[in-house]
Amino acid sequence: MTDVRQSPEYVKYIESIGWQVEKISKGNVFVKKFPLIGSLIKIQRIDPPIPFEEIENLAKKHHAFQVIVEPSFPQSPQTPQPPLGYRLLKSPFIPTKTLTLDLKRTEKEIFASFSKNKRRDIRIAEKNHLVIKEGSPQDFVRLKKKTLWKKRILPLGTEREVLPLVKAFGGKSKILVVYPSEARQFGGAKEGLPLAGTLLLFHNKTAYYWQAAATNTGKKFMAPTLLLWEAIKLAKKKGCEVFDFEGVYDERFPKNKSWLGFTHFKKGFGGKEVFYPEPSVKNRLPFL
Repeated sequence: MTDVRQSPEYVKYIESIGWQVEKISKGNVFVKKFPLIGSLIKIQRIDPPIPFEEIENLAKKHHAFQVIVEPSFPQSPQTPQPPLGYRLLKSPFIPTKTLTLDLKRTEKEIFASFSKNKRRDIRIAEKNHLVIKEGSPQDFVRLKKKTLWKKRILPLGTEREVLPLVKAFGGKSKILVVYPSEARQFGGAKEGLPLAGTLLLFHNKTAYYWQAAATNTGKKFMAPTLLLWEAIKLAKKKGCEVFDFEGVYDERFPKNKSWLGFTHFKKGFGGKEVFYPEPSVKNRLPFL
């Protein structure tokens, strides 16, 4: 099954932010050119066997100083050794482990598969007078920026990550946001800012939980939990068969401790663990 990063919409997005796209027998290759020093090549979510000879030809053509291969084929945590000249990448660019939820079941069966605490939180959230509606990319960008500032992270590139992506995917993307109802106003609504929001992408009967953000007030009133449940139900209504949580903490990369928080949140919704092979990298002399 083709991953969203190999979809025509993702190619359009990558091109819109300054990457060149080349095709090989297994899919698309992303090339970022840098003046004087050559180029960076990324191959994301293509199925093995990896056509390393084709990749090397492209690397020579574009004078690549680095080639990064992040395979698609889900497997056990054990990863085969990378080919000669490649080494395992210490810090992946995209998730190497995720959770997937089977949407072919009924809503009742899906809800029952959630943890006891998560089912309780959804019921509490439903009593908090929250309103879920479709949001704009600008709504989500503002919310995302506020969330990052609260974490003392500079929100650099937020527009670049969201606006061209939504434009490229068009109807295959959806932003959902949560507001308090008019009957109950609380923190955050005064600014017209949602309490929580999520950006979903749809490809090949799979819904991807691409990005999410929430205010502290939203978290207090369980807005992210209710929103994710609504996103799962929306994906099912759109005919999706799989809901991909798009990344959880991977024990093979213990330095990524910052992933533990949202991993705990996502695991409450159940799902099957999916491991991808560890990515590999090759450093090259670009002009040889």
